[in-house]
Amino acid sequence: MTTKFNKTLQILTVFTSLAMLGACSDSTSSETGSEFNGNQGSSNNNTNIDFNKQTLVANLVDHVYLPSVSKFTAFASEQALATTAFCDDLINNQTVNAELELAAQQSWKQAMSAWQTLEMMQIGPLADNENQLRNQIYSWPVDNQCAVDLDVSYFEVGNIAGTDYNIKTRTSNRRGMDALEHLLFTETLDHSCKSDSLGPQNWNQRPELERKVARCAFAIEVANDISDSALSLENQWLGTNNDGFGQVLKSISSSSTNAAFEDIDAVINHLTDALFYLDTITKDAKIGAPIGLITNSCGTATCLKDIESQISKHSLENIKANLNALLIIFQGTSPEQQIAFDDYLIAVGAESLAEQMRADIESAITSIDEFAEQDSFENAVQNNPASIQTLYQNTKKITDNLKSAFIVFLSLQLPSSSAGDAD
Repeated sequence: MTTKFNKTLQILTVFTSLAMLGACSDSTSSETGSEFNGNQGSSNNNTNIDFNKQTLVANLVDHVYLPSVSKFTAFASEQALATTAFCDDLINNQTVNAELELAAQQSWKQAMSAWQTLEMMQIGPLADNENQLRNQIYSWPVDNQCAVDLDVSYFEVGNIAGTDYNIKTRTSNRRGMDALEHLLFTETLDHSCKSDSLGPQNWNQRPELERKVARCAFAIEVANDISDSALSLENQWLGTNNDGFGQVLKSISSSSTNAAFEDIDAVINHLTDALFYLDTITKDAKIGAPIGLITNSCGTATCLKDIESQISKHSLENIKANLNALLIIFQGTSPEQQIAFDDYLIAVGAESLAEQMRADIESAITSIDEFAEQDSFENAVQNNPASIQTLYQNTKKITDNLKSAFIVFLSLQLPSSSAGDAD
């Protein structure tokens, strides 16, 4: 628990940082109305483009959000095809084709990396109805391998207590990317429930091939369901008559509004709310919790079961994808040509902060690559937690600025999940 002294010290640090930024000739008194225009002085940006908030939103929609959604949709479709190819071959030939199995697993990893980009973009359709669509696609950290194993048996017989099985009506922890990871990567064929009485009836006593076939048949169902959800997400962003969520965001200006957002500032606040995933989930749940920096399933001890994507050993790739997503939101996919949040900071006189945050994000990504060359995340959690703490601190540099100076300079509101959090 953070002490009052540490909280006070952190607050003082925030104001000291803001004072230092001001001393570097970055004024916080600039006008920041809906169509604020300002010259951009960073060598990493196009100095010939004037900044305004509507252009910021349009650039992010067209060059960051929509392409990221479409990329995941494409990879989810490929994942379904690869899973079907592997499992159909297994079902028909009653033997495992290692090459097709590896292709299905690799397809999952590609789709997961694309999804981890969208984890940093939980806005609009992914945020609606308490993140319902998001959870259908990926429910972690709320997952349940025992529940997935039970649904393998329900799907195999085609019903649950006399009702036809329908994956669309099942809870999120029985479907989605985390369920498919279990089905494709878990090596043991025994069920994951705490006791046989809680698991599928007589499951562990069945021949291995039968269990493999049953899991694979359900994997096809899960992969197709993910693809359907991804297509639904893309359709909601695009719309059918210029009415998708992307157009809703782009339609707001200083002189226009719609039912979804009061003004352009409300749009920008909605976009930035999603960035705090890096603080509460990437930093705390993915990096801090497994080594006990954050309270976890094991209390405050090392906890392997709290590692994200542990079965596939894709943990570092997920964290890197989150950081890469923040980078393209912060500076655009083509920094020389697109207006993004770094340009907004420059426009309000916070060029030093823009450069510092960009450097911190890039440094954190580099540290992930360097870490991966030396060790696996899972091994480091057990045997070298200090290296995980370094990843935590590298990410914390970003989130500290995100929760303080970034919010102050852009006159944004902290999302409720981060309000009052001084860690």
